Amino acid sequence: MAESSPTRWFAPVPARRLDLVRAATFGYAVLWLVVRARYVWDVAGLPARRFHPIGVFTLVDSQPSRAVIMGVWAVALCGSVLAASGRAVRISAPVGGIGMLLIASFTSSFGQVFHTEHLLVLHLLVLAVFMVVDDSAGEDERTGWALNLMMAIVVVSYVVAGLAKLRFSGADWLTGDVLRNWVAADNLRKLLLNDLHSPLGGWLAGVEWIWPPVAVLTLVVELGAPVALTMGRARLVWLASAWCFHVGVFAIMAITFPYQLTGVAYLAFLPVERIESFLRTRVLSNPAWRPAVRPSWLARRGGGGG
Repeated sequence: MAESSPTRWFAPVPARRLDLVRAATFGYAVLWLVVRARYVWDVAGLPARRFHPIGVFTLVDSQPSRAVIMGVWAVALCGSVLAASGRAVRISAPVGGIGMLLIASFTSSFGQVFHTEHLLVLHLLVLAVFMVVDDSAGEDERTGWALNLMMAIVVVSYVVAGLAKLRFSGADWLTGDVLRNWVAADNLRKLLLNDLHSPLGGWLAGVEWIWPPVAVLTLVVELGAPVALTMGRARLVWLASAWCFHVGVFAIMAITFPYQLTGVAYLAFLPVERIESFLRTRVLSNPAWRPAVRPSWLARRGGGGG
């Protein structure tokens, strides 16, 4: 059992925490697959000349047919539904995780790599491996390496994003001009294409003084991500800052990171079993949350006497 592990990486965590993270992560995958079903269908019908394979699809010689892709989509959906509900997880979790890897890689093989989906796929694959190798089902505690690895992946993704900004623009990023021009150009392009854009971002592009601190804060959040691997307030401060960062991106560029904005991406960092317990005992059981039955309603049903 995990109690004998000498390292913090394999330290035991409540089994309920892992169950909740698994359910939420695969549940999010279910929603993603359902919401993006039409998009997957449309992409699968694009001509072969548009197909520029990435990832696992670099191993195939030609573009898979629409029937094959939608079959993979259906299998991924079924696997994710079962994994989210905790059924046959040693089979359903790998099926759902690998299915999502294939679908996300395929849709990113047509001109734009959607990095917003990479974190989700990596988390699914970590959970899938854990469900296969874990032998502590039914016990109160399990080894925490899966959650720690999920946290490490989140941290690395932010650090890489910060380093990419510095590699792209160097110290000029700190002046704010690069970010300001980026926001302005992105919103202008969307406006010309009649796409969703941010009027706030377009207005702020004319406010010169605000961009240097915003650019610095962006790097602080991204390069400061390793503090999330510590415990206590530092972790909570970074999680709140990262979430606010994505709110800001949506506000000024109309770019969404739904996995992060919903909070599912950060669940591995949190004692979610305690949050669940609080909601059950303090919120859902509170009489104030129960629908009030008014005497006048009972009277109309004949229960008021008279």
